[in-house]
Amino acid sequence: MINTRPRLAWHRARLLTIGVAVWAAAAALLTPVAASAAVDNPAPTPLVSFTFDDGMQNALTQAAPTLKKYGLTGTSYVNTSCVGMTTVPNTCRASTDVPYMTWDQITQLQNTYGWEIGSHTVNHLCLVSVGDDCQATKLTAAQVDAELANSKATLAAHGFNATAFAPPYGDYDMSVLAQIAKYYSSMRGFADTGNNPWPLGDYLIRNIPVQERTTPVATLKARVDEAITNKTWAVFTFHDIRPSPSQNPDDYQYGTAELDQLAAYVQSKVAAGQIKNVNISKGLVNGSPNLLANPTFNNGIGDGWRTDAPSTITADIGNTGSFPDSARSVKMVSGSAAGHLFSPKVPVTAGTNYLFKSFLNVAAISSGEVGFYVDEYNAAGQWISGQFRKRENTRWVESMNFTYTPSSTSVASASLQVYVTGTGITAYLDNVQMLALAAGSTPPASVNLVTNGAFDAGISSGWTTDSASTIQADGANRGSPANPVNSVKLTATTATRHLFSPQVAVTPGTYKIASYLNITARTSGEMGFYIDEYNAAGQWISGQWKLGVSAAGVTNVDLTYSPSTSSVAKASLQVIVQGNSGLQAYFDDVRWTKS
Repeated sequence: MINTRPRLAWHRARLLTIGVAVWAAAAALLTPVAASAAVDNPAPTPLVSFTFDDGMQNALTQAAPTLKKYGLTGTSYVNTSCVGMTTVPNTCRASTDVPYMTWDQITQLQNTYGWEIGSHTVNHLCLVSVGDDCQATKLTAAQVDAELANSKATLAAHGFNATAFAPPYGDYDMSVLAQIAKYYSSMRGFADTGNNPWPLGDYLIRNIPVQERTTPVATLKARVDEAITNKTWAVFTFHDIRPSPSQNPDDYQYGTAELDQLAAYVQSKVAAGQIKNVNISKGLVNGSPNLLANPTFNNGIGDGWRTDAPSTITADIGNTGSFPDSARSVKMVSGSAAGHLFSPKVPVTAGTNYLFKSFLNVAAISSGEVGFYVDEYNAAGQWISGQFRKRENTRWVESMNFTYTPSSTSVASASLQVYVTGTGITAYLDNVQMLALAAGSTPPASVNLVTNGAFDAGISSGWTTDSASTIQADGANRGSPANPVNSVKLTATTATRHLFSPQVAVTPGTYKIASYLNITARTSGEMGFYIDEYNAAGQWISGQWKLGVSAAGVTNVDLTYSPSTSSVAKASLQVIVQGNSGLQAYFDDVRWTKS
């Protein structure tokens, strides 16, 4: 039945079923590897890290002995220009009234106490901002590069292979982050607070800043408990550790006794097998072997990599990539049609989970997205299915980490597909990895609960409409980028009309609903999305309005839905075309999954 109340909701998904023809000259397949490959953190696991900024001497005299007392270690992010300033006052920009470690003391911190040594730049300058705690003049790109490169080189000259980085004051933007990624494998923020969900984002490690006045021990213990409950990574950030800390939050001090209480609590959880203490670089998901050939594109788009858009997807030698080899990457520019980059095919095993990691720098974007999809092939090399995994539709620099599990036992090999669609997009891809994880180490790929979400069977399989003349199946290649053939065309009339999904059985909990929407015409009004809720007898009992979309062009929207009451047994998605709006749109690739 059609409910006459206002109904709107929105969502996004993408079952990118691009039936790419079998490659005529496919690269030789790699030999399958054991699922027990050497991978750090191959599954969601509670982790906790202690990090200390600036290289202050009390990291060695106060923090390290306290942590060692409980069998714990930490990571020290060092300002190289301040090393050796052992008297106060001094000229270190981080703080002039604190003594800093010598190189020998930093070596002791690493070799005796097992700490990781990371970079915190040379001079503790703001990399983007000016004023307040920052310098008066904005750094140039060359000056930023010098802060990053010279810090790393100085640390290396003293025996420290620094791959972890933390920007002073947590000050960065996307251009700076792209520079950071050339020299370091991770970046820990400061203003970016919260715990980190697996499989993490290497270039935005969130943290919990710790200060005596604002973060009592009970609050930090709660963060540890949260990590245990949700299998996330809690990263604590300290500065000045003192027996008698200041109560002024601007001093960024913390008490040795309070650190002792927190460390004792963490140790009790470690001893119980509930959480693991790691230094920053050991908290990342890393490992070997990489199943993909030519991951840093030093051989260009070769060794089995290929593209269907050679004019807009090209090998780049402009040092636009990422650690550990930033010299070469792949440049992806939006064109008149979607362009795709395809990896070599890799043999996969049903029941084994895999992790894809890649560096992505979306340097410019007006509309659209850069997306990641996995194509699946049978033993004969024929394309049989695929899975949309992730996308970026904003200006951002990141490590795109996501898991993949073969859809069925029929899948014998898989390849990564990276696509670009939209306008004004310039992006760089580098350091692409595919790691085999232990069988069953991650949840299988979520099952799509709604049938015919790609509309390959038209408006059928439970999909219905109250306006067959204006809401119609369309087969003219106007759907989502990688499976564009079939979609639903929605055209406004004088009355409001609707498209209804099949009813989906639901239970208490959270669901994700996703879809592709392209509004090609509009004079007023909006395209609406709404969730209808039904009882066990299939009777409509309630509903949830979510959102309306009025912006022209492609919108990839995400919707979160939870049943309103325990009486809700089924739910369906309703797409609303507002009357007298002049709207025309194409709707495709609906995915409804349980979180």
